[in-house]
Amino acid sequence: MGRPRKYPLPESTAPAHALAAPEPDDDEEESPDELEPEHLVALALDNPRMRLTPPMVAALNQAWKDNVRADDDEGKAHARRIAGRLKRASHAELHPGCQKVTITVPTLKRRNGGVWYVKINERAYVGECTVWECEARTILELAHRYQLVEEERMEDSRAVHPTFDLDTGTVVAERARAIQRA
Repeated sequence: MGRPRKYPLPESTAPAHALAAPEPDDDEEESPDELEPEHLVALALDNPRMRLTPPMVAALNQAWKDNVRADDDEGKAHARRIAGRLKRASHAELHPGCQKVTITVPTLKRRNGGVWYVKINERAYVGECTVWECEARTILELAHRYQLVEEERMEDSRAVHPTFDLDTGTVVAERARAIQRA
């Protein structure tokens, strides 16, 4: 005799006596995606082996946002359960239709001769990489934003985008020049 199962077996492997003919309902059954968000969250948390659908993922994300800053222990525990369920979900469940793509990530050079690599969660992306489409968009956006910032960084023509000192309301460059002259 072992310990009881944490999760029930799928219906196909249930014992023969449990496979009695279901009673016909006059009411139409709703598909899981047509349920209210609270029911979708409960369904996803109660059946951890069930494949998540996009409405379930959206409902779980919203429920997590609602409960993550809860003051009570029950709300915090619910947020942890939701986060755990989303962490165990596959990439196909979280991003349906997302494919693997191969991209060439440029090495980003600084004006002082240094090199900067695109990093996501401490993983550096350099050269040819095979990643998910969503990850590729993030990598290429980071590279693009880096190039925009680097172009503006060492320019003398800061009059286009001046930096203001919020305390005094003056342009920081003018204040710095005044301090250097003094």
